[in-house]
Amino acid sequence: MSKKIYNGRFVASTDESFVLFFIGMRINKIFSFTKWVPVFRAMGPMIKELYQNPGLGFIHTEFLLNWRGVTLIQYWKSFEDLEAYAHGKTHSVAWKTFNQKIKDDGSVGIYHETYIIEKSASEAIYNNMPRYGLSKAFSHIQVVSKTDTARWRVSK
Repeated sequence: MSKKIYNGRFVASTDESFVLFFIGMRINKIFSFTKWVPVFRAMGPMIKELYQNPGLGFIHTEFLLNWRGVTLIQYWKSFEDLEAYAHGKTHSVAWKTFNQKIKDDGSVGIYHETYIIEKSASEAIYNNMPRYGLSKAFSHIQVVSKTDTARWRVSK
């Protein structure tokens, strides 16, 4: 799947507060396939559900792969939306399964970090990139003279 490259400089723009949520897994025991593969596969149905149900407050995710695991960077409308999803059926089943099959055996680790980003407390710039991250979650605007500095973008 080819993504359109936007030549030049672009910024992400939003006039809203939002939640930035990092969630991922780390493979600690590479050959424990029966432990980490199910954890890896559990995220797909959740992401599908989130994209199919915009009312849940989920906006967008970026998927990052590294040699020991994966990280998803997610954008949410509010902490309350994220928290409600965490207590919902799909996530609760995945969390319960992890605790029953993995818990603290050390084969695979999972983590998350949550950041509440207040209005006018973020900035981003993209050069010769497809829409990515904040610019895919929110507005994607070509740089003009007034949006040319990080200071302006973060204080707008």
